[in-house]
Amino acid sequence: MGLFRRSKHTARASRKPTLRERRAAERTARAEASLVETEQKIHQIAGEARGDLKGSAQLSREPKGPRYSIT
Repeated sequence: MGLFRRSKHTARASRKPTLRERRAAERTARAEASLVETEQKIHQIAGEARGDLKGSAQLSREPKGPRYSIT
């Protein structure tokens, strides 16, 4: 009748990962770490670019030419 048999899916879940699966997991972990590092570099460069743009915007607002004081 088979009412109390384990399903094949449950039996598979508790097995040890194969060497190929472990290596794939390691590659995935390295790729994710590299992606996080790349994202951090992108945010750092973007922050520097925003700072540069703010600095150049402030410089362009300053009046050009000689400054005379009228007394």
